Amino acid sequence: MSSILRKQIDLQPTAHNTYRASWHSDWTVGNTFHSGCVVAIIHHAAATHLRTHQPTLHQPDVLNLHVEFLRACERCDSTVAVHPLKTGALASTFQLQLSQNGELKAVALATSTNFDRALGPTVATAWTPLPPPKPKPDFKRVLRHEPDPNWVPAIYSGEVIPFAGRILVLDPREGFPVDGVCDAWNGFEDEERIDSTTLAFMTDLIPSMSDTLLRNGGLYDAHAFQEKARKWAEESPGVPAPLTNSLAEAMKATTHNQTVTLDVEFKRRLPPAGLQFVFMRTTTKMLLDGRMDTDLTVHN
Repeated sequence: MSSILRKQIDLQPTAHNTYRASWHSDWTVGNTFHSGCVVAIIHHAAATHLRTHQPTLHQPDVLNLHVEFLRACERCDSTVAVHPLKTGALASTFQLQLSQNGELKAVALATSTNFDRALGPTVATAWTPLPPPKPKPDFKRVLRHEPDPNWVPAIYSGEVIPFAGRILVLDPREGFPVDGVCDAWNGFEDEERIDSTTLAFMTDLIPSMSDTLLRNGGLYDAHAFQEKARKWAEESPGVPAPLTNSLAEAMKATTHNQTVTLDVEFKRRLPPAGLQFVFMRTTTKMLLDGRMDTDLTVHN
């Protein structure tokens, strides 16, 4: 399966451990890349390297990816260098360096594994997400633009991260009653599917939890987004709300989020055909002096 995002990245080997990645205006925030797309480039390079240059490890899956964003990426091609740090029978670790025009922009550590190989026993627990999310949408009805009792659809397109305009977002009809907890289903209406590289990108395509906690009506304030979608649904039940943004609006924002580090941990391999929708719960415990940790849990 080939995704639009991977086609846009257009990863090309330039040496045994070095790759060139293209760029696309779909990923941009003004003159810089959205950080989720930086993660996607690095993930795609790691997964490609495991498949093409490390097949004897029999570790085709990225288990964990830790990214340090050193400098903003600009609207130009990137070079990703992959360096093995430790190879083992069960897991291996690689360092990846993303540069543009000779300047280091991001550094990452990737751990590889094989999800087909069981390493020990399995024990279930009584863990469940709290508060419990609303019942899963009937996706067949959603795709026919028929209303769902618990979720309202919207598509958020515009000049800021235009790639988001491809993604259908389902927000809870009743909003977000618990501060610091935002639920949504994200997916595609067309033939596009979510693969592991797209999922890596989507780990940072989330509500601005600072805007949401402050309820400032910013571009990615989840309360403002959901309220617009809910009002639209009253007049056009089941039809995705066409929400837009502009760089001019972004420049007026009272707060700006900057991702400093990001960790992605995969629990299993995605199916070969990918996923059409994923449930995403974004949580944060506190906004303190302008700093904030954000947790994202993604389920099929």
